[in-house]
Amino acid sequence: MTDYDLRTRRALHRVTLLEYGFGPETLRRRKICLGCGRANSADRTDCADCGARLPEMTLYDFYRSRHRCCPGCGVAVTDVARYCPECGARLPKGAARREAAV
Repeated sequence: MTDYDLRTRRALHRVTLLEYGFGPETLRRRKICLGCGRANSADRTDCADCGARLPEMTLYDFYRSRHRCCPGCGVAVTDVARYCPECGARLPKGAARREAAV
């Protein structure tokens, strides 16, 4: 597979993620109400439906706190990976190290 093919494949993958609402950009713009489960805008502090206080963490922050992620591109990687499968960056040592939850 050529470099052009890989770049095209990655671009199509990102478009698909954005189209269906699962890309990092979408996750950064959403918070989930712990009371009713409604998705709210990240800039809100209270739920639009039930008025409950929203958590400080966006869906992206929550995702990163639960997974080992590449520091370069933010893609989730396995605990044994040495290089990022998406951007090729060398991952820091400490296979089980994850970001602390806020």
